[in-house]
Amino acid sequence: MGRITGIVVVTAVLAVLAPGRFGGSHDGPLRWDAAPRTSVLGAAPDDRLLFGHVVNHSKKAARFRAADVHVLDADGDRLPAAAAFADGFVPAVTLRGSGAEMFGAGAAGAEVGGEIVLAPGQSAPLSVSFTATGGVRAATIDYGRGRLTLK
Repeated sequence: MGRITGIVVVTAVLAVLAPGRFGGSHDGPLRWDAAPRTSVLGAAPDDRLLFGHVVNHSKKAARFRAADVHVLDADGDRLPAAAAFADGFVPAVTLRGSGAEMFGAGAAGAEVGGEIVLAPGQSAPLSVSFTATGGVRAATIDYGRGRLTLK
């Protein structure tokens, strides 16, 4: 009985200290369809653009809002970011920080990819721009109802 108890205790400690690092890379209804791609955004080496497809693995339709998407570093701190459930040019994501000045508040198309409803098994593109300075790395996408790990 002592050996089994030890294994259970070690597993519980690992689950608390390193969630998402052992066994799974997500929580919540969304999963990556395939590994997301990240690239440098423009000439700024700290700015990144992430593209991936997410799939609803729950048993019911689920609504997701881009405003709820946040990029977290390994410590769980938020990085400056913008997101859209779209794959292609979305001014608010690609030109984060200059969208209001360039396109005007409430401009047509400003909410492209702002909200989606996914049926069970349905997938959608996710585009996220973020800034990671001083050697900080993005570790997780928090979408309000769960998290997706970045590797």
